[in-house]
Amino acid sequence: MTVLNEIGYAGEILRVDLTSARIWSESLDEEAVKKWIGGMGLGAKYLYEEVPPGVEWSDPENRLIWTTGPLAGTGVSGAGTINIMAKGPMTNLAGSSQANGFFGAYMKFCAFDGIVFQGKSPHLVYLLIRDGKAEIRDARHLSGKTVAETEKLLKEELGVNRYGASVFGIGPAGENRVRHACIIGDGGHAAAHNGLGAVMGSKNLKAVAAFKSSKQIGVYDPDLLKVKGEEMVALAKTQGRYKWGTGGGFSNLHKSGSLPVKNYTTNLFPEHEKMNGQYMRTHFKIRSRPCYKCAVAHVKEVTVTEGPYAGFVGEEPEYEQMAAFGPQIGNTDLGAVVMLANEVDALG
Repeated sequence: MTVLNEIGYAGEILRVDLTSARIWSESLDEEAVKKWIGGMGLGAKYLYEEVPPGVEWSDPENRLIWTTGPLAGTGVSGAGTINIMAKGPMTNLAGSSQANGFFGAYMKFCAFDGIVFQGKSPHLVYLLIRDGKAEIRDARHLSGKTVAETEKLLKEELGVNRYGASVFGIGPAGENRVRHACIIGDGGHAAAHNGLGAVMGSKNLKAVAAFKSSKQIGVYDPDLLKVKGEEMVALAKTQGRYKWGTGGGFSNLHKSGSLPVKNYTTNLFPEHEKMNGQYMRTHFKIRSRPCYKCAVAHVKEVTVTEGPYAGFVGEEPEYEQMAAFGPQIGNTDLGAVVMLANEVDALG
């Protein structure tokens, strides 16, 4: 067992050349993880070293880099986060985004700290990783499918239940290289910044699936990690987000004049108390859907119980979606906000 295996790392980076369909792995350098901290640091390292100036975001030479840090897959609350990095279409500069869920942990269980994609497949494909092995599979049957349809169909194809594998991919937006397209998985968790879904689409990569495993991640001091993890959870439970989600601060932003009402042409939104996180969690049916090992579980499944969209079931919108599909467009129907948020997520 190497030193890296004892401090939260799997010790391997998976390399995938989509042009040639070549797959290989390389050992993670101990000095690199000291210099480039965490998943974002590792992503920056590969992007900086391998994508020279002049490469455009949609060029095959661009890299799409999925990385984790040393806490991924451990017992620390929420240690399923994945960091994704590339030169993105919004700025044609380095961009990163993080998504919660299970993928970061499952990728680590599959024996990889990261995946570096390069090249472009001649047709739509997806990558499957399991027990230290990886395989590129045909995904042409998934062309045009929404994110939710892609996740459902792949899990059926792989013969696993909801938690048997983590699937992140793109919808029609990513396939069509919409410049703000996201990479979404695990029932709606999104790497939503910098248009990385468009980069994924430019490589004809529809999805990445990582199998669940019983593999344990070694850490330097398990007892201390447990204590610190419990302290983190205790602190998180004192925050308003724990009880009301990210929409809990909706009305406070209205009071301060910061709510984006009608594209900031006014700051008055009298209906704010029926459009916030508190109203949603006390008037709609809520079901907890925690991410990997997450004790806070701020993400919920919501069933609309009133209005024209009563009966609609989807993921509870985050504050940004509540604001964008509520006051920003002059909408005062919270059920419509839930529906719209889930529709755009499905499209990617």
